[in-house]
Amino acid sequence: MSLAERELSVRAAQGDVSAFSQLVHDHSNLVYRVASRILGADDAQDASQEVWVRVWRSIKDFKGESAFSTWLYRITVNTCLNTRRRESRREQRETNDDFLYLPEPSGGENDPEAATLSRERMGEVFVALQGIRPEHRAALVLRHLEGLGYAEIAEIMDVPEGTAKGWVSRGRTALLVTLVPDARGGMDGDGAP
Repeated sequence: MSLAERELSVRAAQGDVSAFSQLVHDHSNLVYRVASRILGADDAQDASQEVWVRVWRSIKDFKGESAFSTWLYRITVNTCLNTRRRESRREQRETNDDFLYLPEPSGGENDPEAATLSRERMGEVFVALQGIRPEHRAALVLRHLEGLGYAEIAEIMDVPEGTAKGWVSRGRTALLVTLVPDARGGMDGDGAP
């Protein structure tokens, strides 16, 4: 680590904003480059900002035992990996839990055709819900339309949590079979093979 970098890091650790700004200026390309390689260009800017917030919060703990850039790499990589894990968990939740998500129509509120199609699709969902066993339907509605957790559903329905999860799963399957023609096992619209 250069003498100037060591001095900047010491001053920044003491709360000197101009020293911190100089460190950001000197190393922002490194942070962005690493973030874009780990996360891709779309998420790199947000991750870079998060890195610098973390650096500011923890720079007083930087002992100077390694180069500032080594310490910065560690923070950058850890931030990116945490971002990737959070994103992965969010995608998994969306894939598993948000099957009833209906995207906002492309024309927004000012597009009557799209709004009508969206209402029709929700109408189909509610009609399909009527064909599901009541306990499965209730669990499904509580989970996906009300956003409750399995523990809350179990408490509300006075069943073990595993039962609540099973009911939601069976309700989801029944709903998908009703709404997705291919899920009916290759039957045509009349129910004939």
